[in-house]
Amino acid sequence: MNYVEVKGGTKKQREMAEEIAYFCIHKLMPRIRTLDVEINLKKIPDAQGYAMCLDAREFELEIEKTLKGDDFITCITHEMVHVWQYAVGTLKQYTNQRHFWKGKEYTGVPYSKQPWERQAYRMQETLMDEYKAWKKEQV
Repeated sequence: MNYVEVKGGTKKQREMAEEIAYFCIHKLMPRIRTLDVEINLKKIPDAQGYAMCLDAREFELEIEKTLKGDDFITCITHEMVHVWQYAVGTLKQYTNQRHFWKGKEYTGVPYSKQPWERQAYRMQETLMDEYKAWKKEQV
């Protein structure tokens, strides 16, 4: 069974982050049942969020806790796209500096040109819109 744990932030933020993460798992990885995702809501001085692959199915996300509204949602959906990329093997990281996308090394490539970032930016808004539509249906 997939497991999401959220730490830090407010109770409302924790509940929302958990719900968004499970939504993304359902949309992006409906057949995967062995994910362990820890989300830490905290102050991040130089970014809005990070996704780290700790093991083949174990991930840690850091999300800037001061984000509000759509920025909070898109940050989580963006980082969950990275979880998906790692989980299905499209993105692999060997040490902190060596990244491989579909088997090709992209070490030293500027952030804006990294294909995994470009894909995450393309998908984050769609996932946010789908999450918000799903949320409306739940009322």
